[in-house]
Amino acid sequence: MSQPRIGRIGYINCLPIFYALEEGLVKIPGQVVCGHPSELNRALTEGRIEIGVVSSFAYAEQGDRWLILPDLSISSWGPVKSVALLSKVPLVELGGKRVSLTPYSATSTALLLVLLERFYKIRVNFFTRPPGTSPWWSEPEATLVIGDEALLQVSRREELYVYDLGREWQRFTGQHMVFALVVVQENFARNSADLLKEIWQGLMAAKEWGRQHLSLLASRASSLTGLALPDLIDYFHHLQYDLTPKHLKGLQTFYQYAYQQGLLPAPPKVKLWRAEDGKNSR
Repeated sequence: MSQPRIGRIGYINCLPIFYALEEGLVKIPGQVVCGHPSELNRALTEGRIEIGVVSSFAYAEQGDRWLILPDLSISSWGPVKSVALLSKVPLVELGGKRVSLTPYSATSTALLLVLLERFYKIRVNFFTRPPGTSPWWSEPEATLVIGDEALLQVSRREELYVYDLGREWQRFTGQHMVFALVVVQENFARNSADLLKEIWQGLMAAKEWGRQHLSLLASRASSLTGLALPDLIDYFHHLQYDLTPKHLKGLQTFYQYAYQQGLLPAPPKVKLWRAEDGKNSR
């Protein structure tokens, strides 16, 4: 077969895992492809890639087809810096107001709804802006921004109120927030266990390389975005790329709350692929 395709989100938050792979510093038997979170979710669903970084909410919707690769995620414990609600008024005054949602991330959208309705007891009028438009398209009272766009918008926020959703989640739950997972098609895991193990080991080695070279990655991110180097070093230090039992607890809490808010038909079973023997565990 041709080399497996490995999808990575086209934001700088993936550099600590994927930079070493894309620069050839760590070798894996796979081809890295890039896209927005929603694009990668769709590509995995349609079988156009075998492995990919997907939003944790997408896993909840497609979990019967995918397995989670262990020890890999994009998470935070507290501020995440790149998932934020920008508002013209204090959050408690948003009731009944129009709030713009990003078209690129189901997880961030679900998290915002959970925070507003469950914890703040506020209902707003959500709408999803068209892809490629300004966060302030159609003049909302507040707007949800993610990824590099969030970092850029927050850096020039002017008179806006900024609510970091990672910080808000920690404040109300005391838990980690898992924004994205690395998943594999279950049939690929079953049919290509040795190859998958080699790819997973490469991803883990690339993650460790990234952990040891955060300043270099921040410099690369600065050249890509124009953001200040100290801000990006701080950003990478806030992000987490592991998937520990504490992360999994936070993930399952998020799924439970999303279910209770009517966003999921049921809390999904979290299925982990076991690297030691190529099998999955539930």
